[in-house]
Amino acid sequence: MDRILVAFANEQAQTRIAHLLESEGSAPLGCYHTGADVIRAVHKLGTACVICGFKLRDMTAGDLALSLRGTAALLVVSTPVYLDLCGGENLFKLPTPISRADFFASLDLIRQMENKTLRPPALRRKEDDRKVIDRAKALLMDVNRMTESEAHRFLQKKSMDAGLRMVETAQLLIHSYSGT
Repeated sequence: MDRILVAFANEQAQTRIAHLLESEGSAPLGCYHTGADVIRAVHKLGTACVICGFKLRDMTAGDLALSLRGTAALLVVSTPVYLDLCGGENLFKLPTPISRADFFASLDLIRQMENKTLRPPALRRKEDDRKVIDRAKALLMDVNRMTESEAHRFLQKKSMDAGLRMVETAQLLIHSYSGT
């Protein structure tokens, strides 16, 4: 995934990182000075990797990481003192001064992890919905001795008759069978 955004309050630092990325053929999709701009860009893209400094014009990297949890990974480039002040499950730290090799090794690691863990919210929601529907179909198949296709058609028909989304019908069915 090459959805890379660069965010630094300092114009020179931002330009240096952007040029470093461009030298390897990974031009950033955007350069920003504020966390709010980064958040808007990430939500528009779905997922991204954000390379930033510790402090942006409106928030810290820790605040940004919290706002983008589950949708973006952050590589924070800063002095070791500032890096000790920030953290988050989606935040990776790279102390300055940085070498070209360390920078790209860190970026590659983030890309690998990002491909496994970060998905747009809509995809996560679809997977959760699918699990609920599969559970409801399993209940119908077990309790009412239906085949999978019969259970699926049953859920579809009940959803259409009630004017509900299929996942809502599945949740109601699971609730009625479990009694909770």
